[in-house]
Amino acid sequence: MGDRLAEGIVHLAVDPSDVESLMAIRASSMWASEHSIPLKIWPFQRELGNPAADVPRGDTAMERLKARRALARAKYRQMEERRAREYLGLSPAFVVEVEAGTRLAAWLFNESAVRESMAGIWPEFEKLLAEDGRSPVPGDHVDECSAEQGEINQLLVDRGIYTTPSFLLNDQRFVGIGHLPLIRACFLGEALQVGQTLHATVVEQIGRAHV
Repeated sequence: MGDRLAEGIVHLAVDPSDVESLMAIRASSMWASEHSIPLKIWPFQRELGNPAADVPRGDTAMERLKARRALARAKYRQMEERRAREYLGLSPAFVVEVEAGTRLAAWLFNESAVRESMAGIWPEFEKLLAEDGRSPVPGDHVDECSAEQGEINQLLVDRGIYTTPSFLLNDQRFVGIGHLPLIRACFLGEALQVGQTLHATVVEQIGRAHV
């Protein structure tokens, strides 16, 4: 099981029910195809918890700061989700239901387990997404692969993955698709060229994927 997180491969941890992860699947699969980079996409269940619970209480100023930061994070996430929906052509009302999410997760797991790379996978996944994850590939095997999914999930946690979408390359971890240019540089053993803008590069990549 451990060799499924083999080195020399970019591993992407996603939540198929999350719009940001859907955008990551699209952008990274096309990015991997364009640059001939091996890619695996694994469904990942984030651990529930509240890191802010460890912050001492009783300091009114600190509590106000925490409240402002929480509000800012919530607004930013809403903005990111809105942009992701626009890129993916999804309506504001689009939601991946629990059962569909389970089927999509099973499909991603099965395909990553048997394919050398998930590069260029988006057209297949997009079709599956439109069909609520119904496919003869997961079929009756959803329950069978759930245990293996759990093992992969724990391996990812052990390697420091804690949220989605996240990337793992050897011993390096990256959160969010904004790191795709840096991941490519790490994969090639290169340093980013001076003046290269990560955001501009990613926007260009997503723009090509959206055409």
